Amino acid sequence: MAKATIEIAGLTKSFGANRVLRGIDLELNKGEITVLMGANGAGKSTLVKVLCGVHQAGSGTVLLDSKPFAPRTPTEAIRAGVVTVHQNINDGVIPDLDVASNLLLDKLAEPGSGFFLKAKDIRRQAREIAASMHLDVDVRRPVRELQLADRQLVAIARAMAREPELLILDEPTSSLSAAEAERLFTLLERLRDQGVAILYISHRTSDIRRLADRIYSMRDGAIVGRFTEKPLDYEGAVTAMLGQGLDEIALDHNLPGAPVLELRNVVLAAGAKPINLIVHRDEVLTITGLVGAGKTLLANILYGQQAPVSGEILLEGKPYHPHSARDAINAGVFLCPKDRGSTG
Repeated sequence: MAKATIEIAGLTKSFGANRVLRGIDLELNKGEITVLMGANGAGKSTLVKVLCGVHQAGSGTVLLDSKPFAPRTPTEAIRAGVVTVHQNINDGVIPDLDVASNLLLDKLAEPGSGFFLKAKDIRRQAREIAASMHLDVDVRRPVRELQLADRQLVAIARAMAREPELLILDEPTSSLSAAEAERLFTLLERLRDQGVAILYISHRTSDIRRLADRIYSMRDGAIVGRFTEKPLDYEGAVTAMLGQGLDEIALDHNLPGAPVLELRNVVLAAGAKPINLIVHRDEVLTITGLVGAGKTLLANILYGQQAPVSGEILLEGKPYHPHSARDAINAGVFLCPKDRGSTG
């Protein structure tokens, strides 16, 4: 039987009258990847912040290697071996520092260790960490100049360099391509084989099927499903998370209204195929695609940050050619960007 790195019993947390965590019981075992599933607002992020020292629990106990564990700060949690990669990437990196400094930041922060390190030695050690992650990036570049996916990989590499006992990852593949995600999975499996306990928070079925040794489903601040027997019941985990099966959800389909936005033979980039689509009033149109497929480019074009190669865009039946965000806003077009921490 696997030995638990973290044992949580009766954990609660409230913000005023709002009870966010309602008696959480959870074990995270050495050498296992435990997946925590839950809809937005289920309490996952609050639980993570208690474990990493951002919040303090209201009641209940947490044991780390059979000893009481109640970190008052993230630094205390890290020194105890609990390392977190947050969903907000800027919580895991310092954008104004270069990649090398970010990867070695914890070592540099140790008393007496980093002040006299030469820049050449810092970059050499950073390259070794990056190579272990198969991270192909110039370690001299400021992190703010990197694409979101590369920043996410830097945050993950920094976390892994700390040699954690418990590694917590909150939606780590949200900005990664399939190849980058596979690289991460390989590294996580290596850490698991080395005996590290891993708490992996994700909604992606592909991630869960690829990695999970156990699944916990969370809803309304409580653990409502435990799935430990192989083969894992993925459908049951989703049903527990939602409180109902996917086939039980009633969907009302409204008839679409008048066209609001129309793209006619719009080419986003040189060599790309033209796009034709119509967005109607009273409907939600979802555009999906892998990292690099052009989703963000399309959003930037509609928001006046870039121009298409060719084609015609109509808004309310009239030609629409925004040259800036101000033009877009004045026309009634708004953008909530994927990297809201730095561009939102």
